[in-house]
Amino acid sequence: MLPVDTHELHELLDSVPDTRDVIVRRADAEDLAQAVWEAARDDALEAWAAWSRRPGRDGWAVFVAASDREDAAFTALGRAAVPSTARG
Repeated sequence: MLPVDTHELHELLDSVPDTRDVIVRRADAEDLAQAVWEAARDDALEAWAAWSRRPGRDGWAVFVAASDREDAAFTALGRAAVPSTARG
């Protein structure tokens, strides 16, 4: 596989249409928001473990990004649990 520079990668990703599909690891999930949060939490835990085994800037960046995704998924989970009329 040939290496791709950041600019080329951004161009490639920008050309992919956003289908708004969500892919999660658990096929048996009844609650999508819960499944998304659990998958994000698992990714963050795996990233933390990887960084702990081999500290470095790249590993830390991966962990921070995964942690941010977990936080966003947790916020979405909370919003899904509260009826919109109760949010104001």
